[in-house]
Amino acid sequence: MHVPSTRALVAALLVLLSACATSRPAPQADAPALSPAQQSLRRFVDAHFEEQFRRFPLAATSRGLHTYDDQLAGFTAAEQLAWAAFLEQELAALPQQVDRTQLPPLDRADYDIFESNLKARLLDIQEVRGWERNPNTYLSLASSSVYSLINRDFAPLEQRMRSAVARMTRLPEVFAAGKATLKNPPRLWTEIALQQAAGTRSLFTSTLPQAFAPVKDAALQESFKQEQAKVLAALEDYVRFLREDLLPRSNGDFAIGESIYRRKLAYEEGVTEDIDTLLTWGRAELKRTQDEFREVARRLDATKAPMDVYRELGKEHPTPAELVPTTRATLEGIRQFLVDQQLITIPSEVRAQVAETPSFNRALSFASMSTPGPYEMRATEAYYYVTPPDPAWNAEQTEQHMSFYNRHALEIVSIHEAYPGHYVQFLWTNRVDSKVRRMMGSGAFSEGWGLYTEQMMLEAGYGGTGAGADKLKLNQLALYLQRLARYMVGLSLHTRGMTYEQAVRFFEEEAYMTRTNAEREARRGTSDPTYLVYALGKKMLLELREEAKARWGKDFTPKRFHDAVVSYGYPPVPVVRRLMFGED
Repeated sequence: MHVPSTRALVAALLVLLSACATSRPAPQADAPALSPAQQSLRRFVDAHFEEQFRRFPLAATSRGLHTYDDQLAGFTAAEQLAWAAFLEQELAALPQQVDRTQLPPLDRADYDIFESNLKARLLDIQEVRGWERNPNTYLSLASSSVYSLINRDFAPLEQRMRSAVARMTRLPEVFAAGKATLKNPPRLWTEIALQQAAGTRSLFTSTLPQAFAPVKDAALQESFKQEQAKVLAALEDYVRFLREDLLPRSNGDFAIGESIYRRKLAYEEGVTEDIDTLLTWGRAELKRTQDEFREVARRLDATKAPMDVYRELGKEHPTPAELVPTTRATLEGIRQFLVDQQLITIPSEVRAQVAETPSFNRALSFASMSTPGPYEMRATEAYYYVTPPDPAWNAEQTEQHMSFYNRHALEIVSIHEAYPGHYVQFLWTNRVDSKVRRMMGSGAFSEGWGLYTEQMMLEAGYGGTGAGADKLKLNQLALYLQRLARYMVGLSLHTRGMTYEQAVRFFEEEAYMTRTNAEREARRGTSDPTYLVYALGKKMLLELREEAKARWGKDFTPKRFHDAVVSYGYPPVPVVRRLMFGED
């Protein structure tokens, strides 16, 4: 479901940057063994990331490079437009400095991924313009800038506290930049930002002070308190600006339009089908899945309506206090099944850690996987985040939220996020020796892989047979319906005039979601137009599996296919296909 990430979704400022990497760099081959074209490509890529990290220190921190931990930049309109100009220069220089025809297949793939990524970032900055349209951009940057310094123990706590204090000195400028830059956002986005502000406030009033409490340096603690007061004052000023100034004039349209949408899919996912073709498949797959959902529900209890059967399963959930330990307890059994059935190689014995989603990310995320950046050498733990209910919710809202984590659904979600989903994918990417394929990835491959594994595991026999298996299947289908609804809603909101309220109803009626969860999904769709990548990626991976069966014949095994698919990092699926089958 991340990333932020997992799509995650929330650090809107970073859409202008390449996708977060999911591994540590492995040593590259010695330069003398490389051809001149390969050396040129590596020099070009190295220079790009050096410049990116210099201009955007938070991007460096998130990737595990801690040279710039005490710096914060890249949040003004001028800085972002200057970055766009630099990317344009790189696009023009790339074919002049690197002869693609002289590159071997893996390097040709890197060249193409890199070039498309530059185009995607330019599109985001120059035409999508979230930095100018989305008020949450600046809240997300403020939160991420300091949270990235406390969520991993990559350095002594006092050192990380000093870096946090240094970054906090810049945060009033971040909020000032937001006030100066934002123009006519959609009203819904301003409302979302006002909701998110509570999580940002909590981070600075509670989470950071608790994290840094063990630091004994009295002068540093005093400096922190001084900057904390300034940040909170600037935050309150920003919230007041959102509520009293920006909200009344928030009349913008969230839709990015068909032209931008198609280019995003082409640059980010290698998908060039037209919107009508994509929608036609989505409608047919939605109906097929709904029919299967009804059939499985009938097997469980033919005397009840299918949705009543499903809702009954939703009542079998842990309490909010039990959510993390219950989730942790499911992982080992799932992992052992993978090993016993030889479905995929698990490259490490190190387990993912289960934890609550950070408070400032909870408005848009149920569950996600957070993995260390590619340069991280010390704090290499990975976190599987699950989101507890808001303490301010009433009993009905809490029950609706926790129904998502019923014990059958929780197994499916854990398959997606951990085994053999995103965490195993991360472990494989850890072995990739290409900086491009570690640092630049495809949402359709990453999220499509997670969604694909949900179905694949049940096909392989996970959950056994009988009613227990049907309960898992019903939840797998329900979660797939939600991703298919994202697919249809993302396309429709941004290219076919669907309204927010229509999107909420679509999730309720077509994906059988509760109102609370349907609203969360619809809100996300307005600012995450390509969250169709879950279903789109699964579709492409299933097609790739059928092609592998046809090509490999008796030599096809699930393990061979899965190991091959995840061995290249997480590039667009069409790139995976051409590398697997030796085609260009």
